[in-house]
Amino acid sequence: MTKAAVLKSGVLAAVLSGAAFAQTTLHTTTTLVVVPTLVETAGKELVFSLKADDFVLTDNGVPQKVMLEDASSRPLSLVLLMQTGGAARGQFPSFANLDTMIASILGPAPGDVTPNKVSVVNFDSRPEAASPFTSDVAQWKDAIDHPDAGNSGAAVFDGLEYAIGLLKQQPANMRRAILLISQEHDDGSHAKAKDVVRDLGETNTAVYSMTFSAEKTTLRQEFRHSSHPHPPITINPAAGSFLGYYDLSVPLNAAIGAMHKNMSAEIAALSGGETSSFDNAVELGDDLNVLNNHIRNRYILSFYPTSQTTGLHTIAVRLVHHPELLVSARRNYWLEAQP
Repeated sequence: MTKAAVLKSGVLAAVLSGAAFAQTTLHTTTTLVVVPTLVETAGKELVFSLKADDFVLTDNGVPQKVMLEDASSRPLSLVLLMQTGGAARGQFPSFANLDTMIASILGPAPGDVTPNKVSVVNFDSRPEAASPFTSDVAQWKDAIDHPDAGNSGAAVFDGLEYAIGLLKQQPANMRRAILLISQEHDDGSHAKAKDVVRDLGETNTAVYSMTFSAEKTTLRQEFRHSSHPHPPITINPAAGSFLGYYDLSVPLNAAIGAMHKNMSAEIAALSGGETSSFDNAVELGDDLNVLNNHIRNRYILSFYPTSQTTGLHTIAVRLVHHPELLVSARRNYWLEAQP
């Protein structure tokens, strides 16, 4: 992987811990909390062969009885959520052979007893209709590798809410995950970040976010395809008289856009997933190979909460005898007191 995965909570963590959620109505259907957990060395090598009693998991600071499940007992339901509108059109070449990469994440061949499954959703200013969940991603090859250009929108949060709704309909024993391929920040959603994080927590859904810079992609596209009658600008005069015809509003918009936080990464971190960034097909392929390895080798921890307090619960996972190892797991979940 050419770029290190970034896990952070930042602005959203502060928002989520505040009073904005004090009056939120929550709806959970089970008290079993599933916590996929990745363990690595300081050198980013995966650690295997740990057992349930190696982990300490606390819920609001209170240790819980942890179960370690066989990953094969929880097949994966994955929504591939792809941005096709706005700046994403400049990244379409990066999506070449994406179907092959997704097939490797799904793993077991069609016909297995409990195959992993994927549904494909494209979005621009709104999410499009989803393909049915299937273990044979090849049937969606053309739609994945050659997406239709959408409009100028990039409603990331609306897309996430739509994907969560699809995953809610999957069997309770499935692991639920969203692979989000999009720009870094939302543009035009009606859904709010706090609602997305709440729903992710209620459904035990992890977000794996692969982001590109909308500003950088737009700038590159403008240089490649600009035919606008703007004054010429001399590029690097010392090297010659190379001229570029360029719309000066573009770098201004890029500078403003760069001020926004990478909210896709924030969502991924809080859900227990991970994030990385890419700028071309090679980088996206490298990132997906790492993600494939991580998804397959996460420990599936679960517990029944001893507290039925309604609202936000904070999770912390650590290792008893190996404090030097790096542990990545979801940081919270939502609970409504059972009737």
